[in-house]
Amino acid sequence: LFFRFMPWHVFADTSAGVIDTFWFGLPEGASLPWEGWIGPIVQWFGVSLAMVVFGLCLIIVFQKQWVEGEKLTFPLAQMPLDLTSGFDGSRQLPAIFRSGIFWLGFAAVFLPMLYNMGTYFAPGLPPVELYWKHYEWEPGGPFPPVTFRVMPLVLAVTYLCPVDILGSMVVFYTLVVLKMGAMRSVGFSVGSSGQQIAGWDILYMESYGALVFVALWSIWLARRHLRQVWRQVRYGEGERAEVVRYRVAVAGMVVSGASVVGWATSLGMSLPLALLTFLLMTLVFFVTTKLIAATGFAYLFPNRPQLKGESFVVDLIGSIYLTERNLVAFKIFTSYAFFGNFRIPVWPALTHHLRIFSLRKQPGWVVAAVLVAFPVGWLVAARETIVLAYDGGAALFLRATDPFDQLAHLMQNHRVPDLGKWGIWAFGLTEAALLAWMRTHFSWFSLHPIGLAFQYTFGTRLYWFSLLLVWVVKLTLLRYGGVRAYHAGKPFFYGLGIGYVMGVTLSGLVDLVWFPAQGHRVHGW
Repeated sequence: LFFRFMPWHVFADTSAGVIDTFWFGLPEGASLPWEGWIGPIVQWFGVSLAMVVFGLCLIIVFQKQWVEGEKLTFPLAQMPLDLTSGFDGSRQLPAIFRSGIFWLGFAAVFLPMLYNMGTYFAPGLPPVELYWKHYEWEPGGPFPPVTFRVMPLVLAVTYLCPVDILGSMVVFYTLVVLKMGAMRSVGFSVGSSGQQIAGWDILYMESYGALVFVALWSIWLARRHLRQVWRQVRYGEGERAEVVRYRVAVAGMVVSGASVVGWATSLGMSLPLALLTFLLMTLVFFVTTKLIAATGFAYLFPNRPQLKGESFVVDLIGSIYLTERNLVAFKIFTSYAFFGNFRIPVWPALTHHLRIFSLRKQPGWVVAAVLVAFPVGWLVAARETIVLAYDGGAALFLRATDPFDQLAHLMQNHRVPDLGKWGIWAFGLTEAALLAWMRTHFSWFSLHPIGLAFQYTFGTRLYWFSLLLVWVVKLTLLRYGGVRAYHAGKPFFYGLGIGYVMGVTLSGLVDLVWFPAQGHRVHGW
């Protein structure tokens, strides 16, 4: 169906010596055929680095707005800052480690994990599974199962998340369970015959509309800041160092963005489709990065079909309008092969990197850290994946056929524009706009559109109960003790997170020494 449209220049050499041994392993004594991989590695690394540079430049443009204008809390940056505050003082010990409340939180997690390590040597003892096990509740009837998961690291960092955002995520998750039950009860679906969506797909489309609105709303909130940045870039107004920084950032966005779009066209995409896909991808990456900075909830993952614009192009615009060459290139560009899966790489870390270190005082070192860390990580991961494949055979562990299975299905079952799907998408966008309007005009209204945008994503579905626990505790502390009680409770939650990290680390060391071929589960989703 599609081999004649494949951009073979971005894939490894297709000779038997390269491909067969990749899937089934190298014969004894044979050398790895790196000559078949150098070209593809250079291409994929180059376009991935361009995405990193684009993200870095984009975040540099918005960072001042997020820090000073919107005052985001950056929990994932604030926690390490708090944990190291005072480390260079006379006592050479961070102040938080002198808090009894911190050690109480530490013990609440570390001691049960220490007890579990004892059960490694006495298998008859029952383990404490609270911190790694998922508990499922089946409400029955049309309602979906509900997962309960207590994750100390989530408790630690989301304690710094604003109460309204925590509450919104919990409330909308609860509503989504009810909505799912209602839709199943009446058999609700939308779409033309042969391309209908129902259940979760409807909720995903609703969330996608809300996510697009939140992205556009974030840009709207920054409009004054962006006008000021434009004046600095164009006319040189303001502090010279800031003018230079923004000019370099804008130039970097133009060059790196053009590189990504140009590479997409080299796959076979038309220029309009490449531009649209890059824009949709950037919007989702951008808003997710901002919301992680606001919440500290690192498991804030968009739904997979919406991550890189695939759902918008295929389901809303319609794949029927894409030529076969365009469709093949589009599926490769939006697959996990390009710049990661729903765990968005690099971008969420960049904004915290700029929050911890000063771009104003050390611009060279801050940028150099990014431009060294990403290439090293990327190249090591690529090399080790390829070596592992040739060592034991990629057929044993590598799933690489999914995008091509989907592509073959699409080529035989084209999607057409559908008013029902557009209606669900527009409904989600309108809901989010109404929530934003209510928050702006009524001080008592606390629901945030983020709850709708991520109402049933992977992270929310898995960790909603942890968010609920933090929300209840923060509401109680603020209601009866005010800000002072909230700050007094922070060391306890930090202790939960550090206790978990130390427990996982020590368990790994115990396994390494006494159970190297067995191991024990202590951490996971």
